[in-house]
Amino acid sequence: MKPILLRHVETTTSESFKVWKNANPYIHNPWHYHPECEITLIDEGVGVLFVGDCISHYRKNDLILIGPNLPHEFRASQYHSPDFNTQSTAIHFKWNFPGAEFYRIPEAKIIFDLLNKAKRGIKINDAFAQDIVKLKIADIFKEKGINRISILFSILQTIADSSNHEYLSSQVFIDSIQENADNKMYWAYKFIMDNFREEINQKQLAKELNMTTSSFSRFFKKRTHKSFVDYVNEIRIGYACKLLLLGDQNISGAAYESGFGNISNFNKQFLKVKGFTPSQYLKTFINNKTEEEDRH
Repeated sequence: MKPILLRHVETTTSESFKVWKNANPYIHNPWHYHPECEITLIDEGVGVLFVGDCISHYRKNDLILIGPNLPHEFRASQYHSPDFNTQSTAIHFKWNFPGAEFYRIPEAKIIFDLLNKAKRGIKINDAFAQDIVKLKIADIFKEKGINRISILFSILQTIADSSNHEYLSSQVFIDSIQENADNKMYWAYKFIMDNFREEINQKQLAKELNMTTSSFSRFFKKRTHKSFVDYVNEIRIGYACKLLLLGDQNISGAAYESGFGNISNFNKQFLKVKGFTPSQYLKTFINNKTEEEDRH
């Protein structure tokens, strides 16, 4: 993972939040964070989405809400073809731009709760909500003044009311990045995300943190409720899924690229984490994709 970069989002004196399109061709910014909340709608393209300690994928019509200071990256898979260039629309706004007191009113509670949940990153999988937000984002480009703010809160209301969404980063990761940079858990996550594709073990990480292997093992399990091995395997399987779904690798290639030393262990861990074999997982995805395309 590349170093975490602070990105500055510029607004003008005539606007309180920023809305813009990224296109033709476009590769998203590298691993970065910013104090603003972010709503991103994928207009075209496919790629890998990194949010905190989550590795997911994105494709056309995906809608993602990212909270303030949450590290993330949209990594486009262009395949040397314009058809795969990522195009997206993004809205950046500071959560308290209407004033902190605004969220104390009863009508704003649902938005306040949503933005708190967005600290982990949220992917909205509700097709109806995606379509509504797409129309409202188109409207926001046409409006000026108070109407822009009204549409933004209408978008947030639609997301809050959506019936199908998933959290991206783990709560443990969020808790760790909210503490100071000398925190051991912060450096443990950074080490894992930087090195999960290589052969790593908790003895290496314990040494990096000036801890004994046994004390690190107890420390890590207490904070994550998982063993070091299980946690790393989940990260690796998540990454392998994205390689498979995006067609970057076949099953054996995805296994080795994700840090597994042999196919047998990869298949075993994949089944444990996902409940499917890699081939079953691919088949399920292809069937779901076909059904989704038929609906549209």
